Amino acid sequence: MKKYLIILSLLFLQSGFVLSQFDIDKVRNNDITKEEVYEHIKYLASDKLEGRYPGTNGDILARQYLSREFQKYGLKPEGDSAYIQRFDMNNGVKAGNSNSLSFTAPGGILNINGKDFTPLSISSTGSAEGKLVFAGYGIIAENLNYNDFKDANGNPVNVEGKVIVIMRYSPTYMNPNNDKFSAFESLRAKLSIIKDYKPAGIILISPPDKNSNDDELMEIGNDMVHQNSGIPVINVKRSVIESMMTERGYDLNKICGDINANFIPNCIELPDITAKFNVDLHEDFAKTGNVIGLLEGSDPVLKNEVLVIGAHFDHLGYGGPNSMYRGNEKLIHHGADDNASGTAGVLELAEKFASERKNIKRSILFLCFTGEEEGLIGSSYFANSEKFKEFNIVAMINMDMIGRLNENKLILNGTGTSTYWVPEIEKLNKNYNFSVSMSPDGFGPSDHSSFYGKNLPVLMFFTDLHADYHKPSDTYDKINSEGETKVLKMVYDMASDISNAPVKPEFTKVVKKEDDNKSERKSVRVYVGTVPDFSYTGDGFKISGVQAGSPAEKYGILAGDIMIKFGDKEIKNIYDYTDALGQHKPGQEVDVTVKRDDKEVTLKVTLGKK
Repeated sequence: MKKYLIILSLLFLQSGFVLSQFDIDKVRNNDITKEEVYEHIKYLASDKLEGRYPGTNGDILARQYLSREFQKYGLKPEGDSAYIQRFDMNNGVKAGNSNSLSFTAPGGILNINGKDFTPLSISSTGSAEGKLVFAGYGIIAENLNYNDFKDANGNPVNVEGKVIVIMRYSPTYMNPNNDKFSAFESLRAKLSIIKDYKPAGIILISPPDKNSNDDELMEIGNDMVHQNSGIPVINVKRSVIESMMTERGYDLNKICGDINANFIPNCIELPDITAKFNVDLHEDFAKTGNVIGLLEGSDPVLKNEVLVIGAHFDHLGYGGPNSMYRGNEKLIHHGADDNASGTAGVLELAEKFASERKNIKRSILFLCFTGEEEGLIGSSYFANSEKFKEFNIVAMINMDMIGRLNENKLILNGTGTSTYWVPEIEKLNKNYNFSVSMSPDGFGPSDHSSFYGKNLPVLMFFTDLHADYHKPSDTYDKINSEGETKVLKMVYDMASDISNAPVKPEFTKVVKKEDDNKSERKSVRVYVGTVPDFSYTGDGFKISGVQAGSPAEKYGILAGDIMIKFGDKEIKNIYDYTDALGQHKPGQEVDVTVKRDDKEVTLKVTLGKK
């Protein structure tokens, strides 16, 4: 009996924990309140959710929390599984079990330990074998009269069918104030040119640095975009290559120093060494999903038209390539403002509207997106899914980073996507007196862009960047919950007016002039006006939209096209495309080949400038 009572006590305590683990239940209110805003963000940005990276336990907990809230409000589930629209997100690549590296020399075969090399995500999968050639930094810069594929006497070295060893960075990478080679330093930029020399494979090492003993391997890479450069590429510890060069009378430290000092390449063939390696990479997919709930309108006709209110709920987990944190310690990136604040806004608005459902004529679809930080993956998936076609969407309101209102400044993006927005904003702001900054463009680095690409009016609410952006220090205690409540009340007024207006907002395209693309930089860069589809994982560069008035629109590039060639460069991914752009100048006419409805179409495009 005593044992039975103990078990009951434990069950009671556990049940009590489950019932009280969400502090939002203590302050629940149908109105929009700062207390609820605070509690929503406090949970979503807690250590328990570990930064809400797609596919992690924190992502699952976030989706469960949002689904629970939608259910409490009585929203209709619109996911594939209850409120969840499930999909697999490309999470980069991971190493398989068949990666290997060996060198054959007169003394025998040297097999390299797996701790001393790693494949890189930019690599193609497969094997490489060939004579070893050291080619400096692997840079060809004609405008600087520099070519790492020439020996110390200026003679070209044939590297076709050989394995090339190149160093990271460039001769001037330690001089940020006068880095002449900055445009050529990235590995992607190097490979886009090197592959024309038809090497068998690439070995990448860190250059000697007299101020550092660092010879650590790079991370494989977890970029969401398929990066296959078409060449097998591995990163090897410098010490492995350095020892073989030393045995043959070459001082890598001196060679590197001379190149850095004199800008004279020194390509060296090592004909008695054959390198052989295999790259085994597998795409890694994260199981994740958007959270979708519908509040049906009360008008028998207008309820068939739908307003979307959305925000992304994902963040960076423990950091990754998008982090602005520069420390060595692995820390949770909490993402309180980015974007637990916008997610809390969706919840507060859903609760408020659900309590007044009889007064809402048009339907409202509440959407919480995943994968925004990795390239608008979730919103792009929704916008291209069959689920999107089920709704007659009339407009989209997006909230991204609305939790740090400062000096009453409110930024609104997409104001030019409908003639409805500006007069409505000016009318509503008389009640709030925000210092409003408006940007007309509908394309931008947040989820509204996926809807603008579908020719829908969009409006994004934003309270600006801050010093904690994409850092572990973006924590819930820094949220201005009172300020966010004020922002949300304006969003509520805007959404109410749209829901009940007799006529839906009219869509307008924002014509972007080339002058609008100028930055503070003095250099002039090529402008085409394509908008990438980051959810695409196949070969080529898929275009989700084109800027109105841009060269892309003028010369016939369409949303949905998959670019496979730009000039004489094959395009396998967005990085090939950006590298190709960098090799052209504004005003040039370029043949651009795209796949459209399973057919190849070649267009002549005159490049703009920005």
